[in-house]
Formats: sequence, C-alpha cells, structure tokens
Amino acid sequence: MTRILFAHGAGATPDDPPLPALRRLLGPGYQITAPDLGPPDPDTWTATLAPLLRQMESAILIGHSLGGSHILKTLAELGPAVTPRAFVGLACPLWGQPGWDVPGFALPAYAPEALARLPIRLFHARDDDVVPVDHLTAWKALLPQARLYPVERQGHQFTGDLSALVIALSEL
Repeated sequence: MTRILFAHGAGATPDDPPLPALRRLLGPGYQITAPDLGPPDPDTWTATLAPLLRQMESAILIGHSLGGSHILKTLAELGPAVTPRAFVGLACPLWGQPGWDVPGFALPAYAPEALARLPIRLFHARDDDVVPVDHLTAWKALLPQARLYPVERQGHQFTGDLSALVIALSEL
C-alpha cells in the first residue's frame, strides 16, 4: 500500500478538485490522508502538516497550489528527520515571485539545500488563471532536481485528464 499525504490549496477543502479524481484513478493500492487545513494561515498549516509529515515516513506528498508550496516549506523547516518518498506539486506558487510576496508562506533561504535530495515532480497548466505558469520555471531554478510537467487545459484546479499525474505517481 502506497501512502499519500495530500494538502489542498487556499480556500479549498480535501473534497475539492483534484483529490476526488485522484482517489478514483489511483484506486485501492493507495492510502490517502488529506487533512482539512482551514483558511490560509502559515502557522496553522505548519502545525497541521508537521506532525503528519513526521508520521508518514516514505509517503508520497502531493500538494495543490498553496498546499504544495507549504508542504515544501514545512519539509525544509523540519530538516533531515523527515524523509518522504517524493513530492508532487500541482500549480504551486513560489512565494517571493513578483506579486506573490507573503513572507509567512515563503521558503526559508536554506530550502534548496534542505530539499536537494527530495525527488520532486511539478505539474502546472499553461492555462492556469490563478498561479502563472512561469512559477514552474522559477521552481526549477530554485530546485534543479525537480522534473517539470507543463500540461494543457487543466486550469488551476486540475479538473481535466490526470493520466500524466497518475503515470508519474506510479513511477515513484
């Protein structure tokens, strides 16, 4: 059984896209934990995610939008004591980019070093109208080990064909 920790985006709940579609596509071989993180608050989200990350050794971490960027921030802060199998991000903003200046959600300066050994897969739709697709290349500059998956017609919520994501998960 492959364990997955899923973190939703801002203003969403675990029942919002793309998690229901992922549950259907992945099937019974995956055990998905998806906490309700509540309204966006860096301290609250860290307090919810940190213990789960500690408990889910070797899990695949999936984060949508703010949920993804906050998983990476929390992992960097926790350091080498937490060793997930991989991270998969969907439409993740890179805080600190122009127009994306919320210090509480920004990665610590040491994040590239802290995350250097983590296998990272980043998906971003070219038609995302919430987080510009240029965040994808900014992530690659910060985390060179990341594999990028620009996709078509998924919007911000990833409500289209998720087969590329399912294939990437099966390879981890």
